[in-house]
Amino acid sequence: MNKVEMNQKLDILKDNKIITDLAYDITNETFDFISEKYRKTALSDSDMFWTHMCMALTRIQRNESIEGPLEIVMVEIRQTPYKNEIEEIITFVNNKFHQEIPKEEQDYFYLHLHQVLDKNQ
Repeated sequence: MNKVEMNQKLDILKDNKIITDLAYDITNETFDFISEKYRKTALSDSDMFWTHMCMALTRIQRNESIEGPLEIVMVEIRQTPYKNEIEEIITFVNNKFHQEIPKEEQDYFYLHLHQVLDKNQ
């Protein structure tokens, strides 16, 4: 998925007020950050991450929460060889968002980002 394709999907969510402007902006900045880091204009298998990310940021802004993935799944995912890269991306998002992303949302970031990074190395 390239940035134009991502924004076509996110524009629908933003126009229908399903996501906030801030979530949209930070998602775009994060796309730029990852694509520059890996020198790619398109990030394979990243669709679900972008959707989840902007929805997660919107949920946080609206004081909504979700349950995280099962701990048994997270035990395996935390063994990812991309842990440092994922932590760097989460830190980037936290800094742009100016508040801490809850553990449950971070766990979903881990799930999605493991796949994104694995496909785009």
